[in-house]
Amino acid sequence: MSCLVIGAGNAGRPAARVLNHVGRDVTITDAKKLEEFPGPVQKTLLKMEQEGVKLHLGKDTPEQIEDIAEAYISPNIPLDAPIRDIIPTFNIKNITSREISKIINELMDIDIIGITGTLGKTSTTHLVSEIFTKSGWDVWTCSSLHGNLLSEIIVEGIVQGLPLEKDVAILELPHGTSRFMSEVKLEVGLLTNIYPEHLAEFDGSMEKYIERKMLITCSSQVFITSQQCKEMVESKRNDGFYFCFEEPPQGCHFFGKYVEDKLKVKYHFNDRKGSFETAFHVPGYYRLNAVAAAAVTLIYGLEEEEVKDALSKFKGIKAHMEYLGSFRGREVYFDAAYLPEGMKPTLDCFKGDNLVIIIDNPDSSTPRDKYRIGEVLGKYSKTIISSGFNETMKYLNMEAAQEVLNGAKNSNALKIAVEDIETAGELSVKHSKPGDTILHVGPGAVSAYYELKASMIRGIKRGCSKYG
Repeated sequence: MSCLVIGAGNAGRPAARVLNHVGRDVTITDAKKLEEFPGPVQKTLLKMEQEGVKLHLGKDTPEQIEDIAEAYISPNIPLDAPIRDIIPTFNIKNITSREISKIINELMDIDIIGITGTLGKTSTTHLVSEIFTKSGWDVWTCSSLHGNLLSEIIVEGIVQGLPLEKDVAILELPHGTSRFMSEVKLEVGLLTNIYPEHLAEFDGSMEKYIERKMLITCSSQVFITSQQCKEMVESKRNDGFYFCFEEPPQGCHFFGKYVEDKLKVKYHFNDRKGSFETAFHVPGYYRLNAVAAAAVTLIYGLEEEEVKDALSKFKGIKAHMEYLGSFRGREVYFDAAYLPEGMKPTLDCFKGDNLVIIIDNPDSSTPRDKYRIGEVLGKYSKTIISSGFNETMKYLNMEAAQEVLNGAKNSNALKIAVEDIETAGELSVKHSKPGDTILHVGPGAVSAYYELKASMIRGIKRGCSKYG
C-alpha cells in the first residue's frame, strides 16, 4: 500500500521508518532539501532510503499524489500548509500518531518498562537497567545517552530486531517520544516528577505539559510515581505506587534514606514488605533515583538481594555527576543539570567546597529561566563562568550568558561571561586554587557530550599550563 509521510522532521522520520518496516510503500516529503538538514539527520534519511523509503525532498508536494492511499502528517506541519488541504481532495486516509503507536506496540513483543518525567529519567533508566543486567537479564536499554531523539532510537532497535532478541526493554520516554508510545503497553511505568519545562512547545501551558506526561498512566499495567506527583496522578489512577526520599513516608510504598554511606530502603506493596540497606557510591540525585529503580525492579518481581547487589556496584553514568579527575589539585566534575530543581541536588553535594561553576547556555532547543538558574548558582559558588554558546543548536547568544549572571547579582561570586566552554575551562583554573572544585552544569553535557567534555578539558589543561 502506498503511503505518504509529510515532513521529514523528528516525528516524520520514525513514522516513515516504522511504516516501511511493516511493508508499506513509503514516500517521505519535505520542503527542505537533503543538504539543508543537519548532518546526523542526513545520515538517517539516507539510511531510510537504503531500507526502501523514497525521499522526495526540496518540494512541498510529491508528484502523482493521486496514487497515494494513506498519509501521515507530522504534528509540526503548519495548520495552514497547502498539503493539509490537498490530502482530503484525493480521498487519502489519514494515519495518526496513535495508529503509529499501535503498530509499534505490535512490534514490541517484549516486556517493557517505561520511564518518563522532567528530571531523573536518564539516570533512573540506567539504574533500572543495571539491576536487571546484574541479575542476569539480557536488557535492551534506550536513553538520551544513546541519542537526542528517543523515538528514532527505539525505531532503530525495532528494525534491528532487538525486541525479539532481548529479555526486557528499559525505555526512557521524553515528552516527544511519549506521543509515539501512547498505545504501547508497559509492564511497569514510572513517572519521576513534573516541573515546568518545554512549555514553549505546549503554548506556555503547564496543564498541556502535564497532560502529555500523564499518557504513561494509561499505558502502564503497573504505575509508579514520586510523592511530588501524587495530586496530579490521583485523578488519573487510584492504584499507583509512590516513592519518596527522606520525607515523611505517609502514603509512600517505597521510602529511602541515606545514612553513613548506606542507602536504606523500606518497602510495602501488595503482599511484599521488607527493608534493606546497601552501599551506594554515587551522590546527589542518584540516591532518590535509586529508590525509584528499586521500586520498579521489586514490583516487577526481582529479589531484594539482586537489587541490593546491583545498587552497591553502580558507578554512575556519563555526564551525570561524572568525575573527570584532579587537575593541579582541583577536583573536576561534569554534570548535565539544567533546571533549578535538578541543580540543587547536584550543588548540595559540594556544599562547603570552594566551588567554581562552569555553565553552558541553558536554553538548548528550549528556552529556560536563566535568571532563576543564576540565582541558584549564586548561592553555592565563589565563581560563575557562563558560556553564551548554545551547544545543542550551535549558535552564540551572549545575552543568555549575561542573563545567568544577572540572576546571581546578589551573590558575592565572581561572574564571568565567555563565548565557549574551552575559554571557560581555562578561566576556571585562573580563578581557582588547589583544593577547589570545578563543576560543569548545563544541557550541553548530554546533547554535545564528547565535544563539550573534550573542549572543557582542553581549556582546563591550558589553564593549568598558564596559571596552575
